Amino acid sequence: MDGFTLLVYMISFALGCMTLALAIVYSMHSSHQWTKYFIICHASLLGCMMLLALQLISELFLVGTVSVVVYYVITAVFIADVTFLTVFLPYFTTWVIAQPWRNPYKAVFTLLACAYLGLGVFNAVTGIKVLDDLMILLFVFVVGFCLTIMLKNLSSIENKTARATCITIIIVSAAMLPSILLSLVFPSIKPLMYGVYFLAFSITVMTFLFMEFVRLFKEGVIGKKDLSLSDLSSYHITEREFAVIQLVSNGMTNKEIAFELGISANTVNNHVANIFSKTKVRSRIDLLNLLKQSW
Repeated sequence: MDGFTLLVYMISFALGCMTLALAIVYSMHSSHQWTKYFIICHASLLGCMMLLALQLISELFLVGTVSVVVYYVITAVFIADVTFLTVFLPYFTTWVIAQPWRNPYKAVFTLLACAYLGLGVFNAVTGIKVLDDLMILLFVFVVGFCLTIMLKNLSSIENKTARATCITIIIVSAAMLPSILLSLVFPSIKPLMYGVYFLAFSITVMTFLFMEFVRLFKEGVIGKKDLSLSDLSSYHITEREFAVIQLVSNGMTNKEIAFELGISANTVNNHVANIFSKTKVRSRIDLLNLLKQSW
């Protein structure tokens, strides 16, 4: 069972890293500010998964004092990470759907984070199982709150892909949270449930990011390169004519091009006429369409 759980952790961690990398690349090409918050959120969740995997590895392969020290270090970092998520997850969820992050949200989740931190420290020292159960229930409440906010505001999400992703996350969570609660009765399945939940979450988000990348490619946001003279080599365009073409593609008139290049308007007219002749087009619109095909 431990070996299978570790395998799930490794797969989850690998997919989580891929999702994080995709999210970083996506944020570089997207104007949406939420992507930066998502990166923080996913990195924190990924950190939790890594810590759980390390904890399992230490239990399997380490013994004696080293095992105890590693356990307490991992536990301390894990508690700190989840304490942060206890506040950040609801903040991120409410911010994304444009609800103000104010009281009672601030007060409630700050208190819950403090409660989780206190329970975590006390549990690490005493090892009382009921404290661990309370920590699970507390975090399940936080996740449940986030899912409720998402569910109530699905209609306000204009992006169809994002809305479908939220629905999938809600469905996955609706299936997994009862299993995590079941682990309160059967503690042996708890580590596996964490891994499966994060795995399903990463797959869902990765699918969303792939679909968004496809959309960005279609819109030309990604993959578009600047037009170069070599792209028009078959038309035998000169460097000066290429300079005129670049300004035409920027929407400039012949007079504006003349001023920009420091030449007369008649010279620009001649260049444009030569460009039309070489490319066999009759208008600027035809030329712009040709340029799009050459990109």
